Amino acid sequence: MENNSGKAVPWHAFTAMETAKELGSDMQRGLTNAEAEKRLAEFGENRLAKAKKFNALKILANQFSSFLIWILLVAVAISFAIGEHIDGYVILAIVVMNAILGFRQEYRAEKAMAALEKLAVPKAIVIRNGREIQIDSSEVVPGDIIVLNEGDKVSGDARIIESVNLKTSEAALTGESMPVQKQTEKISEKAGAADRKNTVFMNTIIVFGRGKAIVTATGMQTEFGKISGLIQTIKKEKTPLAQNINTFAKKLAIAIVAICIVVFITGLLAGNPAILMFQTAVSLAVAVVPEGLPAVVTITLALGMAVMARNKAIVRKMSAVETLGSTSVICSDKTGTLTRNELTVKKVFCNNNLFTVTGTGFNAIGRILFNEASVALGNTPELKLLLETGALCNNAKLYENSSVGDPTEIALLALGKKGGIEKQELEKRTSFLQELPFDSNRKRMSVVFSKGMEKTVYSKGGVESIISQCKSILISGQEIMLDSNKAQQIIEQHDKLASQGYRVLGLAYKKVKGELPIAQVESQLTFLGMTAMIDAPRKEAIKAVELSQLAGIQVKMITGDHMLTAMAIAKQLGIIGEKGKAITGAELKEMSDSELERKVRGISVFARVNPEHKLRIVKALQKKGLVVAVTGDGINDAPALKKSDIGVAMGLTGTEVSKEASDMVVMDDNFATIVKAIEEGRRIFENIKNFVKYLLAANTAEVLLILLAITLQLVFGKTEWALPLLPAQLLFINLVTDGLPAIALGNERAQKEIMLNKPRKKNEGVLHKTVPFIIIAGLVGAVFSLLAFQIGLAHNPENVVTARTMAFATIILFETILAFNCRSERNVFQMNPLSNKGLVAATVISLVALIAIVTIPWLQYLLSTTSLSLEQWAIAIAFSLPALAIPLIEKPFRKIF
Repeated sequence: MENNSGKAVPWHAFTAMETAKELGSDMQRGLTNAEAEKRLAEFGENRLAKAKKFNALKILANQFSSFLIWILLVAVAISFAIGEHIDGYVILAIVVMNAILGFRQEYRAEKAMAALEKLAVPKAIVIRNGREIQIDSSEVVPGDIIVLNEGDKVSGDARIIESVNLKTSEAALTGESMPVQKQTEKISEKAGAADRKNTVFMNTIIVFGRGKAIVTATGMQTEFGKISGLIQTIKKEKTPLAQNINTFAKKLAIAIVAICIVVFITGLLAGNPAILMFQTAVSLAVAVVPEGLPAVVTITLALGMAVMARNKAIVRKMSAVETLGSTSVICSDKTGTLTRNELTVKKVFCNNNLFTVTGTGFNAIGRILFNEASVALGNTPELKLLLETGALCNNAKLYENSSVGDPTEIALLALGKKGGIEKQELEKRTSFLQELPFDSNRKRMSVVFSKGMEKTVYSKGGVESIISQCKSILISGQEIMLDSNKAQQIIEQHDKLASQGYRVLGLAYKKVKGELPIAQVESQLTFLGMTAMIDAPRKEAIKAVELSQLAGIQVKMITGDHMLTAMAIAKQLGIIGEKGKAITGAELKEMSDSELERKVRGISVFARVNPEHKLRIVKALQKKGLVVAVTGDGINDAPALKKSDIGVAMGLTGTEVSKEASDMVVMDDNFATIVKAIEEGRRIFENIKNFVKYLLAANTAEVLLILLAITLQLVFGKTEWALPLLPAQLLFINLVTDGLPAIALGNERAQKEIMLNKPRKKNEGVLHKTVPFIIIAGLVGAVFSLLAFQIGLAHNPENVVTARTMAFATIILFETILAFNCRSERNVFQMNPLSNKGLVAATVISLVALIAIVTIPWLQYLLSTTSLSLEQWAIAIAFSLPALAIPLIEKPFRKIF
């Protein structure tokens, strides 16, 4: 809610009583039903507004947004206008097929996303008219008193008015991996969302304890809602591929118009009829436009989407597959993405020794080691007692494949199991008497168990809090007085572990015979030691980070967690070295945009950040010309996911808001899947580049063939005129004999070194370093096809059809060989020519189609061809072989362009 000045009210700085008074609510009885209905009408339903969903019509319309498609539609119109109906229908069929294929893939991705959606907060328990009732969460209003129990998802932002060991998981909102202990006391007005200990937030989870809170904001006024609204105002930039294709199409359109004008005027000057020259210009336009390009791009991206789906990644838009391949920076959330979101005890300090613990997460598989050797608890009774204390002073449950309770306590149970200590077995041998729950003032928890006449107190908590209640320390089986020197040594060991990013707990115990007043439960304890735990990195994430760096991709950690923890994890992952730079959100806030742009590339870790900070980081990186991928699972990640070039949300732990803002959803929450996607994206772009090079080289040969024929006519002043290729023949070449090999090139396997190359620059287009190949291949193909045409005319000047058929056969054979030279920019001669089965099949189909068109009468009639003699076939084959030498001829020219 806002005050009269429009500013958000800092409810966390109010007492519980002041909050209830300001909101016109009763802390005991809540709102009346009548008042609740009135407020529901005033504030609206408690829902997050959603941006307009991608609907089927919009997905279909997007298939026609490419400038290249517009060029093809103009070609359709011109073909119909001049009476070339077959050409018009064929080009139109290509456009429709391309649209259907693109629509099908993107619509399926959206349907998959819809299947992932869940109801955010279906029910809530509120107090109205003095009674607890359950209502739809959409009906919760400001002023409602909500009842909070373990496992509940909070239905609105609310000021806590009652807390009994209340802890919440706020990782989805703030990035904080540890449960947050809540309180009822007011705090500083300046406290950020992550530090508001007396507030619960919409869609966060109650992981421990119980409480009550008075709702202060619902729907779009909540912290979740504000971020959701921020996302909807962010404009998504076009992907690099879309920009490249559109830029290429615009340049192609200019080239087409220029060539057509030149040919038309040149032909008129040569004395040809205007109508003939107009048809010739249209033929050239057909030759220049790579009709198959949109379809081949779509098919290649669709196949990429299928590969990604098999690798547990749903790509919501086809072009996003390629964008991943151009990624130069990955900005990743820490909790749950790079880490397991499960605490693991890694070190134990006990009996003046530091033990190490293997294993990760809540898995009980692992060992306790000292000097790299396994520890036998029978020889270390001090360690055994510490493990028993951790297991008994514990309300969590750990099963084989699941767990319930506070992550810290689950980690202690897993530690016990690694040492052979089972909580259930201990509880069978002793009886539970009482518990002193953890609270934020004492910062410790204690339980009392009895066995016969003896009672045992087990305590755990903050190290300083535990030490303050200890009179002795257990060393070598003896309880030795805990003097100031020994206490200082413990604190120093604690500080050393904490500086490495560990969460450190102290454990203590005491045995008592006779009565035990509650006031004496936590006094005169014996200190046992400390456990150091951390949310460990995923093993696969460590490898994925290394692979990313080998590929020249920077990995940056952006988290709401504390600096020490973030730094420790970043070092384990290899994200930051000894001299790596890390800053906090507070430091980032002090930076101007220009200063951030100067420094952002050198910063590897950003800790304690909020969503606005993440947006600034993404914008700064993009201004440096970098292609930015952002990974994350929480709503705090969503604005950056939307603004980034490629947003990657987590499918298992991700919020619906983050999924909606993303371009891709990783279904297994595995950072390594993203690296696979990057490799797939790089492969796709290389293949697109290769088949664009092939298609343009082939089209250039066709254009130059006609231009050279016209030029020769003009130079030698010939009055008779014959096109070397007819429009229908050009269309057949572009769609069949060029289109099929291009599709096969789009499915070429990735080269071994693909992840050892630096990311391409953002402005690097599909024609980068391909111009020499296109020009040289075009010239060679045109010259030898024209020679075949002229030889055919020389043998029989009256039979133009035979000469055309020879040129037709020559250029098809030339382009078939050319396709094999377009499989890679490097080492094309070292590649097995039969390894791309699709290209071999496309070659066979093209050759069979050529033979059929030249020999079958009705096909001869359709495409104006005729049968060729063996000698004429030999000429066509011989004149196609220079295509083999193109890579060698163009190699010296690469450095020039």
